[in-house]
Amino acid sequence: ATTVATTKSQPRSGIAQEILNLALKSPLWTYVLVPQARASIVKTAEKNGIKWNQAKQWLNKQITIKDYSEVTYPEYYKQSFHAYSDGNLSYDAAVEQELASRAVGARNFPQFGEKGEDVFRGAFDKALSELGANICHSNESTTEKVIVDMGCGTGTSTRRLAKQYPEVDRLIGIDLSPYFVDVGNTLLKITPGTIAEKGEQGGGWITAVQSDERIELQQGDMANCNSIRSNSVSVVNLSLVIHELPTSAAMQVIQEAHRILQ
Repeated sequence: ATTVATTKSQPRSGIAQEILNLALKSPLWTYVLVPQARASIVKTAEKNGIKWNQAKQWLNKQITIKDYSEVTYPEYYKQSFHAYSDGNLSYDAAVEQELASRAVGARNFPQFGEKGEDVFRGAFDKALSELGANICHSNESTTEKVIVDMGCGTGTSTRRLAKQYPEVDRLIGIDLSPYFVDVGNTLLKITPGTIAEKGEQGGGWITAVQSDERIELQQGDMANCNSIRSNSVSVVNLSLVIHELPTSAAMQVIQEAHRILQ
């Protein structure tokens, strides 16, 4: 059995949160609003040349289903999330993560269509560099140049960091969901090209994925990175993560990032 150290965190509170909690428990949410939201995002994807259904079907065929029922999680992570009843704890959510991200990028940056996500994430890449996220020289506590990507999901941000920092020795992606990590490692292993470039037989995924031996996607709690030494990491990346956490968990994650940074 695999056990993840639990984070003692309290959910967000207040009148607005109570109203939201009631709405999430309502049949209206489950049987009306969620299907409508899903249909809308899939329609947006397909309209912008993102072959949602085709790509999802293709990736599902590449995955060997594993049983992660023995893994334990913080309580906040067991809730319904992003219109999935099991939150991030399912293969369905994991397979659709990069599809949804691509579709949201197209929706928010319509002038760029299917490339909207690249524009959005490119702004993060630029900001990271401008903030001074440089790869430090080795010191007495480490002989490696390391980047840690907290809340890596299926590794979209980790793969971008690998391209942005070719001089780094290791890139460690950490995510609580073993399903997301499994899908991310599958993509790295099979290295699909885009549908447009290679066609269905050549790998029917929405983006080109390059293999990189420096990338290690791991399942674990980013609030307790016990396997990573203090003062040993050049860059810690937190992209599209903190706003989804309870405040107390977010604070622990930030403290852990500070601990491992050089």
